[in-house]
Amino acid sequence: MSKIFNAARIFAAGIFLCGLILISGRASAASGMDIFIETLGKTAASDDRVFNQDIYFVVPSAVSELDIIGCIENGKLRMTGNFGFWTTDDNGVPTDFEVPFYIVQTNDNVTIYFQQDKKWKKMTSPIPLDEITAAFANNTYADFERQVNRVKEVVVLRETETQRTLLVKFDGNKLADELLAGMKADAQKDPMNSKIFSYVDSGIRNADVWYTWTVNKNTWQTVATSANLSGLVQSIAQTVLNDTEQPLPAVFADMLEPFAYYSELRVYTTYLSDEAKSRLVLPKEVLKAKEVKSPREDSKKK
Repeated sequence: MSKIFNAARIFAAGIFLCGLILISGRASAASGMDIFIETLGKTAASDDRVFNQDIYFVVPSAVSELDIIGCIENGKLRMTGNFGFWTTDDNGVPTDFEVPFYIVQTNDNVTIYFQQDKKWKKMTSPIPLDEITAAFANNTYADFERQVNRVKEVVVLRETETQRTLLVKFDGNKLADELLAGMKADAQKDPMNSKIFSYVDSGIRNADVWYTWTVNKNTWQTVATSANLSGLVQSIAQTVLNDTEQPLPAVFADMLEPFAYYSELRVYTTYLSDEAKSRLVLPKEVLKAKEVKSPREDSKKK
């Protein structure tokens, strides 16, 4: 009888502990969005610190990396960095190239300086980089509602007295509605554009897109972010491959398959000291860059 009684107590204790875990799990899930909203509201509206962003894209036999250092001062973006690409062909022969660059945004223009054939060139566009600036800047109250609306779920990964780390998962449907709203009208004018639009639209809606966000709770400034966009690339590529109405020729399907199942796209952002701003000053040889209309202009690879 005592054994049965002890077993019953152990069983009851187990049920009680499971209940606590279940309740606490539900409480964390329910409060995750509230904590995200609180964090958004407390983070600084502007941030003139120097950020370091690395963007990695990987498929079998090929790797590309975009390494950026930049800052936003008085609402204007300045960046420098390097774009690298490395690949290996079927015979094992490697190919690689790197392109150093600077980007300077003024009131009405953005100028891109890049090195090609060991010479510096520049391209100027009359279109301001407002959207890019907004992407690099901290969240402002103006887009507060939009930031919250695109999120499906938030999980608190770590909480200490000084830092908070969140896992933020996007709602694919809301993300697609936001990103593609301006493209829909143009896509409907051309059958090819309309088809591409449908691939992208369906791919985003079915994608698993998330990022982690660490915040300093003393200053309410971002410490680091890490975005995994692999699901986005794979979902769009899979949508194209699975099109039964207009299937791809075998040769193109084979080329697209690595993107659909084996590709990775990750973005990491951290922050540097103020001394790093000296890296953003254009060297004299860069200031002498020749104005071109396209990267191919005046190139050896014509």
